Formats: sequence, structure tokens, C-alpha cells
Amino acid sequence: MAKHKISISFKRKYHDVYAYLNHLKENNENVSDYICKLVQADMNKEQTGTTVSQYEIEKMIYEALLKTNQATPLSSPQQQEPPKKDKLTNEDLDLLNNLF
Repeated sequence: MAKHKISISFKRKYHDVYAYLNHLKENNENVSDYICKLVQADMNKEQTGTTVSQYEIEKMIYEALLKTNQATPLSSPQQQEPPKKDKLTNEDLDLLNNLF
């Protein structure tokens, strides 16, 4: 059993974090180990001076959601394309001009 214990509380704005940790606990995941790994990664990041990109964060979230069988976006971060710009075709412009 653990020799060191800590108690934390969650503000209302972190209710989703609390719910996620409860979900892990209900699925027999080791929440303490999960939190320790996150903190350790953050500590290592400070020591090495490296930062995590937005893509890496999205990938980690996607993988965590897959692992816990929670709802996921339609595409993984690897499959996402940059947003396309909407352009009106000549036909669209003609139609708009005729309507107004």
C-alpha cells in the first residue's frame, strides 16, 4: 500500500477532470500512477526545456479516449486536414446576383 498520501480538491471549473479521473478509477485504472506520470512528465519538461506541441497534446488525448472507450472525434489527430477556405464559384455568384 502507498506510504505517501495526498488529498486534492477540484474547483467547479475542473469538474470534467474530476469526472475523468473517476471514470479511470471505475475502470480499475491506477489513478495515482496516472497522475504521477503526468507530473513526472511535466517535471522532465521543465528540466529539459522542451515543450509539447498542440499536435502531441491532441494525440495524447485521442489515445487516452481510445483507451477508456470514451467518445472520440471522427478523425484522429493524424488524419486531420487543415481547414479549407470557402470560396464562391461563378455559379454561386450568378445565383446570388439573380436573387438580389
